[in-house]
Amino acid sequence: MKKKIYFIQPSYRDADGILLKGKRLYIVSLALPALSAAVPEDWEKDCCYEYFSDVNFDTDASVIGISSMGYEIFRGAEIADIFRAKGKTVIFGGHQPRLSPGFAAEHCDSVICGNPGKKEIRRILDDILAGNLKPQYDCVPDLNYELDYSVIDPKRIFLMPVVTGVGCKNNCGYCCLASIFKGKYYLRRQEHLLNELEYLSKRTHRIAFVDTNIYNNRVYLISLCKKMTERKFSFIWGAQCTIDIGDDPEALSLLRKAGCRVLFIGLESVEQQNLDYVHKNVLVEKFPEQIKKINDAGIKIAAFFIYGMDNDTINTAEEMADFINRYDISLPMINVLVPTPGSEVYQQLISENRLSMQSEVDFLKNNVTYNSSFNICLYKPLHMSPQEVEDGFIDLLRRLSDYKLLFRRSKSDSIFLSLFLFYMNYLFRREYLILRKRRARKDRSESGPIRSDVAGQ
Repeated sequence: MKKKIYFIQPSYRDADGILLKGKRLYIVSLALPALSAAVPEDWEKDCCYEYFSDVNFDTDASVIGISSMGYEIFRGAEIADIFRAKGKTVIFGGHQPRLSPGFAAEHCDSVICGNPGKKEIRRILDDILAGNLKPQYDCVPDLNYELDYSVIDPKRIFLMPVVTGVGCKNNCGYCCLASIFKGKYYLRRQEHLLNELEYLSKRTHRIAFVDTNIYNNRVYLISLCKKMTERKFSFIWGAQCTIDIGDDPEALSLLRKAGCRVLFIGLESVEQQNLDYVHKNVLVEKFPEQIKKINDAGIKIAAFFIYGMDNDTINTAEEMADFINRYDISLPMINVLVPTPGSEVYQQLISENRLSMQSEVDFLKNNVTYNSSFNICLYKPLHMSPQEVEDGFIDLLRRLSDYKLLFRRSKSDSIFLSLFLFYMNYLFRREYLILRKRRARKDRSESGPIRSDVAGQ
C-alpha cells in the first residue's frame, strides 16, 4: 500500500442538481489546512477543494479523506462511492458525518468524529497499514499545531479563515455543534495562531475568525487582541461572537484596535419565548443597548436570525424587519429554521412527529431540499403552516431589500468595508428576487391552464 492520502473538501449540488464550481469563494473551511498539517512526514499528501478544481479520481493515493461540514455530505457520499469502487480506503470526517454516522458509514470504511490532531491521524493511518481500521474513531479536539495554509490559494479566497479554537460555551438547542461540544470549548495556544497570522500577513490583509464564538474566553480574547496590536498587523477582520460582548467596553475597544470591523452575532429572534425555548441565554430587551455599544465602538454587526420558530406568527416578518431596520443591523443574515440532524430541535420535532421525515437517514438521503433549506420549511410549525412560513420568509426579505436600505446598511468609515457590506446585502436582495420569481412560477403552475369558458372574460 502506498503511503499517500488524498484529502477532499467536496462542493455541493444546488436545488437543480448542478454541482457548484467557481474561481473565488467568500471563505473556505479550515479542515484541509488542519488535516494536511497533521499528516506524518513519512506519508505523501494531496488536497482538493472541489469548488475550485476537479477531484482526481485517478490519484495514486491509497487513502481518501473526505471532510463535510454540512451540505457537502451528499456530494461527499458520491465521491466516496466512486473511490471505494476503485478499491481505495475511504475515511469520512467533519461535523455532519459525526452528527449522522449512520448515513456516512454506508459510504466509507471509517467515520472520524472530532478534530483529530497529529497523534490521532498517526494512529488512524497506522491502523490502515496494519489492516485494523476501526469503523469509527472518537477524537478529542486537538488543533495545537500550526496549520498548513499552503493548501489555500489566497487569490481565490475573499477572507482567509483563522481560528482560536473549537466548540462553544453556549448550548443552544438549534445548533448542531451544541450537541457535539455540549457547552465545552478547546482553545489553541496563541503562539501557533500568531505564527500563522505572521505568515498570512505577507499574503492578505483580509481574515475572518471562524470560531463558533470568539468570546468563549474573555481573558484569552483580550490577550490575543493586545498581541495582535503589538505586532502591528494590518488585517481588517471579522469574527463570530455572542451579543453579551456589547456589555464589555474594554473588549470592544481592544477588538477595534486589533483590526476587527465586523462581528457576526446570532440574535436569532426578537421574541424572548423563542430564545428561552432554545436555551439561548440572552435578553431581547437588552439587544438595542448592546447593539448600540458595539456600533459606537466602530464595529459593524452582521446578525443571524431564524424565521419560523415555534412562537413565530404571520406577524413575525414585519416585527423582525422593523427591528433590523430600526437598530442599525449592517448585514441581516436570515434563514428558515433548519432542523439539523443531531440538534436538540431536530430531536424535539422527531418526538412530536412534526418533521417531514422521521428517519434521520431518510431525511438526509431523500430530502434533497436539505441541500438548500434556508428558505424551505421542513417541519410543522405551531402557529403557521409550512407554506405560511415560506411565504412569510419571502415577505421578510422583501421588507429588507430596498436599495435605500442596502445603501444605509453599508455605510462605514472604510471603503473596503462599505463595499463588502453592500455586496453581501446585494446578495441578500438577489436571493429575494430569485425566491419571488420561483414562487410566482410555482403559483402559475399550480393554478393550471385557463379554462376556455373564462379565457375571453
